Amino acid sequence: MNEYRLAKVGAETPNLHDHIRIALANFPVDPKDIEASYLEKPNIKRERFKTLTSLLNSISKHGHDSKNRVDLVVFPEVSIPHSWEALIVSWAKKHQIGVICGLEHSIDRKRKAKNIILAALPFVTASKHRACAPIRRLKRHYSPHEKFVLREEGLKLPKSKSQRYHLFNWRGASFAVYNCYELADISDRSLFVGKVDFIVCSEYNRDTTYFSNIVESAARDIHCYVVQVNDSKFGDSRVVSPSPSEKMNPLRIKGGENVAFLTIRLNLKALREHQRKGYGLQKDSEEFKPTPPGLRKASVSARIKRGETE
Repeated sequence: MNEYRLAKVGAETPNLHDHIRIALANFPVDPKDIEASYLEKPNIKRERFKTLTSLLNSISKHGHDSKNRVDLVVFPEVSIPHSWEALIVSWAKKHQIGVICGLEHSIDRKRKAKNIILAALPFVTASKHRACAPIRRLKRHYSPHEKFVLREEGLKLPKSKSQRYHLFNWRGASFAVYNCYELADISDRSLFVGKVDFIVCSEYNRDTTYFSNIVESAARDIHCYVVQVNDSKFGDSRVVSPSPSEKMNPLRIKGGENVAFLTIRLNLKALREHQRKGYGLQKDSEEFKPTPPGLRKASVSARIKRGETE
């Protein structure tokens, strides 16, 4: 069985094929809110709702021209209550800005705690109507600490190792999404070598040093951009590029109390053009490191051709 499934969204309008502007949300995840979700009494108070909507409004107003507008915003793991999913999808559809976020744990009738990652990907239909595809996935690898806390709360773990990742082809861009501890599995990371322009990792992670090593390795091994977004209290939300060391971290947020966002424009076209070349033409590049062994040129060619209307 394949470890991932293909998710095509907006292939008819590949307007993100060359470049994509991504916003990293410097957003808090309160342990008390996580606990409230375990108790099935999620915090959906007005103050928390206003914090989220104010940030979304700021993002939608950022850059009124096509050059500076945000295309995709990423939130941390377990940062959004389940009951606000409809709001996220509606906002993404209205503003044509994609959202990747971790939903808080939901408890089913069998007392299983489900950790869900949501990708709300908007597009314009052939009839010129705005639409949005909400794609959800159960976390494949729960962390040891997460397992411990859930069991101590009297909850059960869902059978999640059979969950398959998604290879997203969204409006000409190719990417995959990891839910925090999933990125620690080297075999799961290797699934997308040559197949993606970037990967997203949504996290609630205290051990930033450990994950710093992982995301830097992933950028080189998969040879793609890595977008990591963590709880604002822990910090180290960042974008890592498969570039020489001095250019490896074009955007990095150390943390802070302010709810805010930072944006970066990823040059997907330049990355693919570099990857299609042989080592002799790659080795002197100042922008990217040479591609690793095992990266198939056929996969790169497929991504290059994706800019043509499918």
